[in-house]
Amino acid sequence: MNAIDSPMIQAVQAVAWALVHFLWQGALAGLAAAGVLILLKNGKASVRYAVAAGFLLLMLALPVATVLRLAGSPAAGPAFNGASLVGPASPSSPGGSPVAAGRLGEEGRPIDALPPVLPWVFGLWLAGVAALSVYHLGGWRVARRLSRQGRAAGEELEAQVRGLCRRLGIERAVILLESAAVAVPSVVGWLRPVLLVPASTLAGLSPRQLEAILAHELAHVRRHDYLVNLLQTAVETLLFYHPAVWWVSNRMRHERENCCDDLAVAVCGDRLGYARALADLEGLRSAGPRRAIAAMAADGGSLADRIRRLVGVPPRRSPRRSWVAGLLALALLPAGAAIQLACSHGSTSKQESQATSTADLAGTWSGELQGDQLRLEVKMHARMGRWAVMDTYPLSQLAGFTAGPNARFELRRDAGTFHFQGSFKDSRGNGTAAFSPNPEFARLIDVSPDNTGILELAAHDVSLGFAREMKELGYVRSLRQSHNLHLAFVGYVHDMIGRRPPAVDRLVALRAHGVTPDYVRGMKAAGYDLGAWELIDLHDHDVTPEWLRGIVKAYPGASPEDLIAMRVQGVDGAFIREAQSRSSRPLTVPQILSLHARGVSS
Repeated sequence: MNAIDSPMIQAVQAVAWALVHFLWQGALAGLAAAGVLILLKNGKASVRYAVAAGFLLLMLALPVATVLRLAGSPAAGPAFNGASLVGPASPSSPGGSPVAAGRLGEEGRPIDALPPVLPWVFGLWLAGVAALSVYHLGGWRVARRLSRQGRAAGEELEAQVRGLCRRLGIERAVILLESAAVAVPSVVGWLRPVLLVPASTLAGLSPRQLEAILAHELAHVRRHDYLVNLLQTAVETLLFYHPAVWWVSNRMRHERENCCDDLAVAVCGDRLGYARALADLEGLRSAGPRRAIAAMAADGGSLADRIRRLVGVPPRRSPRRSWVAGLLALALLPAGAAIQLACSHGSTSKQESQATSTADLAGTWSGELQGDQLRLEVKMHARMGRWAVMDTYPLSQLAGFTAGPNARFELRRDAGTFHFQGSFKDSRGNGTAAFSPNPEFARLIDVSPDNTGILELAAHDVSLGFAREMKELGYVRSLRQSHNLHLAFVGYVHDMIGRRPPAVDRLVALRAHGVTPDYVRGMKAAGYDLGAWELIDLHDHDVTPEWLRGIVKAYPGASPEDLIAMRVQGVDGAFIREAQSRSSRPLTVPQILSLHARGVSS
């Protein structure tokens, strides 16, 4: 039996809904950032920069948290499989009453609302991320090429840069190159930063002005701005569709330049002289490929605005640019709520037109008689997407089975009952199916009756007694999410959990690799209290407790990797003791292995 809805489909669904929810989440975060920055307009640039950076991190965390919440919740929202959402299904239940196709879940989210939207949301987002990634990768390659193509700027200027590095507390070596490919000085690289200075800057600025400009660029190196800017670009790429993200990121870049200006002034000690240097640099700016590497460089912002700030003149703002991002963010604020309201309204109208049973799940079946067995394929519509199983059942397990034009039969499990009705012709049959979950079972594992979790447990015939045992052992959440725990019987679980119950994937892996409780106890007795994966590795390489006890007596403290190497080469405790007794100093594991591999005997 295999469900056709893979974890990948559920992950894609969660990401799509997180992108939709971020419309209003990002708008709220952007408006909050704007309010805080307005309150801090007369504060230090470093504080405003930290605030902008914090809100940008918050914007990244919001969709991530939403994905994690939705991925782990059976009431995550509408699901889709492949290129479309789960469509409506309206077969009748075995009792003749129709089973609802558009039910509302625990949180009021319909399973079949907005059929064409979510796949497009995810697809367009993925395409946008890919396009921006290619663009930024091109910029990164251009920046790398420029950092290798410049020429040395002269020993005198390099000595000046080294002196500035000492004054700024920069311990890394900074390479200074003259480049005709940039319009203004730029820093490229983090581990091995390269300071690119255009020839026009070297020729057009006085020595003191050039020192101030270089101090500003070196301030980026001290603050690790190149690395921060790469991370910032990644956030812009992932959340490219939201204007509030771009606005907060732009404010962060603006305040970054102000922070470096303050450091440059602190080093040079002449605010007005530095402002004049910026003004002269603005006049020397020439056309160049700077825009191509803008996302890769460690700087940005408007020179004119920075000059006004340094001389105490209020910055000139463009009303249009200032308000466009805010208006767009404000317009997106109710988007998520509007979508949810539309979904709920559409599903409610369907629900009102049908006699529903929220405890039942509807679907179809097809089968083929093979002697005294029935090969059966069942497809169900559930809140977590379309679900299907295929397996062969003895006819004795199918209550009320009759092959004919009016076939009705049931597959009864502790987790619930599958009801089938339809017709058979020439050993082949098909019809409608419904699943009625056992309310006691659903309450025990705390799961919604209309999701694939309880379908999985019923399909794999997980008993009510087993579920109770797992709940007592603290595995109810894992049992709720996966049937895999059923592969490890209760007695095995009791013997293996010890003081620290292992995760389900580790428990199942231990069972699958034949690691027994006796093996674990034997390894502990020999002094090796290890994790699941190390135990599996040792067990697969035939590191037995009996062999290990001999090794420990002759060579205590060997790592699991050393034990495996010695076991593979056939080293035992007797060989180690003999080799150690004939050596003037203690032998290491590699020396022991080398002696054994060369056939050295006593």
